[in-house]
Amino acid sequence: MAIGVWLAAASTAAADPALDQLERALPAGWSLLATGSELVIRHDRPCYVIGTGGTRPGAYPGAGQDSAPAAEVGVRAAAAAGPVVTIELRYRLEPRWTAQQVTAARVVNDRIDGELRTLASRYRIDAIRTSGGRRVPASADERARLDAYEAARARLAARRVHLPRCTLGDASVFDGEDTYAQLALQVDPPEVMTQAHRIVELVKQHCR
Repeated sequence: MAIGVWLAAASTAAADPALDQLERALPAGWSLLATGSELVIRHDRPCYVIGTGGTRPGAYPGAGQDSAPAAEVGVRAAAAAGPVVTIELRYRLEPRWTAQQVTAARVVNDRIDGELRTLASRYRIDAIRTSGGRRVPASADERARLDAYEAARARLAARRVHLPRCTLGDASVFDGEDTYAQLALQVDPPEVMTQAHRIVELVKQHCR
């Protein structure tokens, strides 16, 4: 979508005062689009990907070193050969949940949490040694128990109700792995990723 079209759509979508306030709070160079089912906050210009993970948000190789200008030249050179990506945060929207909906969902989740605790006890999971935060079966019996437990646990966990992160105007806002998937990237220009992390906090501040 061309930037002009995107901005026009963003302006129309931000009729809700809460969305309008959030849009005005965004850093320069970012746009907001809200449809009936999704809130997308997007940087207007694509960035070069120069790496994934391993550094603090917004950092880049050589940051903080005395040879900063040389490091920056190196980053620009690496970026020239890197893939191009548009940085965006995607949230799912639903009509604003009522207090009764939230309460009912929490009742379901509490029940499932109890079933998960019972499941762990049934398969004696605590008796299986852990290493590096992972269970390490020491026998065929422990392996069979762990496999059965993990399969049953996945089925139970899939029944949990995804609660809204918060409420923004007339909508309930849901986040997930897809929302923050790009935040592990290192990009050029690096300030775009710093701004993306700042926007995550802005959403939390504007969303109640």
